[in-house]
Amino acid sequence: MFSILTFFNSFLLFVNAIAILNERFLNKIGWGLRSDMDYDSFQAKCITLIHNLRFFFRIPLVLMNAVVILFLLVLG
Repeated sequence: MFSILTFFNSFLLFVNAIAILNERFLNKIGWGLRSDMDYDSFQAKCITLIHNLRFFFRIPLVLMNAVVILFLLVLG
C-alpha cells in the first residue's frame, strides 16, 4: 500500500544514497566539480545538485534518519 510514510522513506533512502557518494568516486567517473564546466549543460546541473544536496542536507539527514529510526522502533 502506498502512503506518505512510504514516499518519505523512499525520498530519505534516495537522499542518503546521494549523500554517501565520495568526492574521489565522483571525480573518477567525471562527475566532480570542475572550474571549466559549462553550467548550462544537464550534466553540470546534476553535478551541482549532487554537491548541494550533500552540503545542505548533512544535518537534516541525521535528524530525519533519527526520527525514522525512532518511529520504526516505537511503531514497528
